[in-house]
Amino acid sequence: CHSFGNFSVQHLLQFGTEEQQHRLAQTIMSNAETVCLSKAGAGVVAAVLEHASSEDRLLMTQAVLLVPGLLVELAQCRHGHTAVLRMLHVLEGQDSLQAHMSLAMEIAKLRASRFGRVVAKHLEEKALHATVQ
Repeated sequence: CHSFGNFSVQHLLQFGTEEQQHRLAQTIMSNAETVCLSKAGAGVVAAVLEHASSEDRLLMTQAVLLVPGLLVELAQCRHGHTAVLRMLHVLEGQDSLQAHMSLAMEIAKLRASRFGRVVAKHLEEKALHATVQ
């Protein structure tokens, strides 16, 4: 993802037509690993998860889950941690369990990262909340 081009893509995701948003989301999904591993790309993924349709949000999240370790890598970068937190809210059932387990297994790695700590804290608070109920 180009460091300046990503702003154009984010703008289209925010202000484009539903068709433009859908086509962009599909393109990003088909290149999920490359986009997620790019510093500028993490902001694009976060924009998909904020502005795209519910269906495209779910598909984007599932595309990330298909690549082993990608969720954890995304959680450790600027804008990526925001995307991961949005993903955790989108997911249900088995996908949600898979995402939480992937992150929990790498909690030490998350805690060692500035942005990963935000995701680690979310997981810990969620676990605490589940224990209290």
